[in-house]
Amino acid sequence: MCTTTLTAKAALTFILTAGILLLNNGNARADHETPYITVYPGGYISDSPTAPGYAEAVSVVRLSPGNNSVIPAKKFETLHAVSFKDMLASAPGVEAQPRFGEEVRLSIRGSGLSRSFHLRGINILQDGIPLNLADGSGDFQEIDPLLAQYIEVYRGSNALRFGAANLGGAINVVTPTGATSTGTTLRAEAGSNGTFRFNVTNGQKFDNGDSFVSVTRSVTQGYRDQSDENKLRFSGNTGYKFNDKVETRFYLTFNDLDQEVPSTLSLYNATHNPRAAAPINLTNDYQRNIRSLRFSNKTAFSLDGGGTLTTGFYFNKKTLYHPIFQVIDQHSTDLGTFARLQDRDTTIGINLNHGLVIAKQFVNTGGIRGALTADNNQIASNIELYGEQRWHLTEPLSLITGAQTFLSRRSLDNNANANASADKTYYGINPKLGLLYEPRRDLQIFGNVSHSAEPPTFGELVQAPVVGFVPLDPQKAWTAELGTRLQRGGLHVDATLYRSWLKGELLNFTTTPSVPAATFNAGNTIHQGIELGVGAHLAPRIQGNLTYTYNDFFFDGDAQYRDNDLAGAPPHTIHASIRYDHPDGWFIEPSLEWVPIGGYVDYANTLRSSNFAVVNANAGIDLGHGVKLFLDARNLMNEKYAATYSTVTNARTANTDVFYPGEGRAFFTGLSVKF
Repeated sequence: MCTTTLTAKAALTFILTAGILLLNNGNARADHETPYITVYPGGYISDSPTAPGYAEAVSVVRLSPGNNSVIPAKKFETLHAVSFKDMLASAPGVEAQPRFGEEVRLSIRGSGLSRSFHLRGINILQDGIPLNLADGSGDFQEIDPLLAQYIEVYRGSNALRFGAANLGGAINVVTPTGATSTGTTLRAEAGSNGTFRFNVTNGQKFDNGDSFVSVTRSVTQGYRDQSDENKLRFSGNTGYKFNDKVETRFYLTFNDLDQEVPSTLSLYNATHNPRAAAPINLTNDYQRNIRSLRFSNKTAFSLDGGGTLTTGFYFNKKTLYHPIFQVIDQHSTDLGTFARLQDRDTTIGINLNHGLVIAKQFVNTGGIRGALTADNNQIASNIELYGEQRWHLTEPLSLITGAQTFLSRRSLDNNANANASADKTYYGINPKLGLLYEPRRDLQIFGNVSHSAEPPTFGELVQAPVVGFVPLDPQKAWTAELGTRLQRGGLHVDATLYRSWLKGELLNFTTTPSVPAATFNAGNTIHQGIELGVGAHLAPRIQGNLTYTYNDFFFDGDAQYRDNDLAGAPPHTIHASIRYDHPDGWFIEPSLEWVPIGGYVDYANTLRSSNFAVVNANAGIDLGHGVKLFLDARNLMNEKYAATYSTVTNARTANTDVFYPGEGRAFFTGLSVKF
């Protein structure tokens, strides 16, 4: 049973960290004209208004009164990175644990905490353009880790710069351009479980523009039974600068992704027989296959007197063929447009989108469509208006005000039974108020209070055997956070304490095999925690990094579960690494992922998942002339553990075959050659 306050040890950790930073406060004045670059050193400044550089992204982070991260691709470019699990390991407050293949359970500050499939509560963007479906649900497979230049993580209301006002915030994957990645690069990887991946990129810069293309082909037999993958990805963009004031950029992405689906297991099998899959997954050939085409545009207008107006549109076409307990066969089309006016102190924007999903289900007969069991048209449309304004109260102190308002409609046309059709409209206003204190260029102290509201997605609204929509309200929350950012010499620290008061949290729990999830609005719940990231030069050519996340999520006086912990996340997650760079161009970086206490699996708090400690090692060498080699060694101690799980109501009475095992020992090597 949890308490309603942070544990004494966790609170003490945060207080000591904040105290050390305050003692180093000093009396130096802040330079508001030239933001100090922090988080990670290095990067570049782009001269393209449609494709800002890493250093510019970090500068934007420093203007926010909240905890955000900018993760350069160099953090994972020498890994066999396949998912957000690999890409976001250095981001505190982000839980990204693999279910299978590239499918991860992604949560920020407990967003979509109990969601046992896909994604809810986080806006996924690529180059600032939405990837989520119009109803707010999302996938991960369409993002190629080899295509990331850097990743922005905006937690909670800090994502207001994109118009997002949800509990989790937004993740924006920024891709290379011909100006930032000139020339041709070939990359080949091979490793355990029959894994091969090949990538070729080419970037060209012209007098008035640039172009970039990338093609990735990957195959693997997978660590588990029923986990083969066969994937082809293409991505390209081209930019053209009409003059010093106007630049446009077009993007085209295509994905052809086939992925088998292994089953969840009991905790015993996940930790003793992790390669196994349930017989039904083999017999009915469970899969998750995606074909997608995405075309989008951004056009930036540099305004007289400073500021940029960015407009754009996007078109996403996707098919999902997903044989599981039934064959889920969906064809989706999403259209959207957006406009953002931004300068250093002001953001004003609008997002409009509309989506149609032709959703059919069939009896699964060995992975092939059988008799039709469901035939729905799911239609979602959204209007979002948002703005944010910075007020300089004094030279070191700024007040940030903002708000977002939304109008969302969800319609269901049941083609098999017109009486089961449904229509509902949701709306809300989400204000934000923050303070940013910068007494010196290497230290910031910030705090904010914000409101969020999230309408349910179709995955929650449409659940057999309920006729029409499940009667669900939007999930709402008030969130307060307090934190600090410090970079001094070879030390950088990001520390944040937050607390969210939720009403109507959308919680999922496993019921029976034929109904994979049921959703309800909880009463009052609390999400609170600590996000800590520390990097330090420990010695010449030795860099240490530590990421710590503390999660304390619980019911607040619930009629059934009282003050029990919410199921779905471990209380503590630690990532640590030490990297040595030799003058001759080689490096070695051992790392540790440690979950000392498993999270609760059920709301009755009768069963915890396994604790685990996974040791990895990464090494590489730059041979010169554009040739690089790397080795990625995973789970060196061959730890058997449950990486994540679905949630249940009471483990003493429910089926607890809900665990996804972590992958065992594996080795991958890679070679890249740049011409």
